[in-house]
Amino acid sequence: MMKVMIVEDDPMVATINQQYIERSEGFHTIAAVGTITEVWEALTMDIPDLILLDVYLPGQTGLEFLQELRQKQYSIPVIMITAADDIGTIKTSLEYGVIDFLIKPFTYQRFKVAIDNFMQYHKLTTSMEKTDQETLDQLLIKEKTPISSRNNNVLTPLPKGLSKLTLKKVLQAIEKQTHAFSTEDIASSINLSRISSRKYLQHLNDIGFLESELKYLSVGRPIMIYHVVPNKEHLIVDYK
Repeated sequence: MMKVMIVEDDPMVATINQQYIERSEGFHTIAAVGTITEVWEALTMDIPDLILLDVYLPGQTGLEFLQELRQKQYSIPVIMITAADDIGTIKTSLEYGVIDFLIKPFTYQRFKVAIDNFMQYHKLTTSMEKTDQETLDQLLIKEKTPISSRNNNVLTPLPKGLSKLTLKKVLQAIEKQTHAFSTEDIASSINLSRISSRKYLQHLNDIGFLESELKYLSVGRPIMIYHVVPNKEHLIVDYK
């Protein structure tokens, strides 16, 4: 089981990142912290296999922490997850050896690519004493098929248990929504169970047609709400 530490000061974003981790088979979160001080405290308790690290944090930035982490000879793999999109930040992160860089907002599909890249890296650096060019190229020359497939308008196959007919009804219900919507909104509009509706909405979220976020209510647990990502109609054209 891969141990993951999430370093994110926004509770909502941290929750979404943890949900993504929990959907990744063989991974679990051992700590979710919001400051660099808390990171160092957590590292005294357990060393993770992977750190998901934000750049903008109170007190000390993720880049400053990353530099200190390397100076102290920690070789923990790091995936940067941040709203920072300037080339300088990206360049510095790569110089400090991050294995991937995700710019918010991102889809679960892109997150899974980062996790797959990490697993290749982990396998190469922990279970092999020697390698060959082909194996090394798989790590260094990353062909992100899911991302390029979306750009080429290739239809993503439906996951097992989902039907094209029901998905079409879900898409019709989504078209009628004038604001961000919940699973309950879709379920009630097409007389589908909330569990089934959630599966279809999650698939649309995974392929990049929808984006999701947690909405905090004054009473009770937060709910997941969705909205359509602009200019992504090509991702669902064959479903309609």
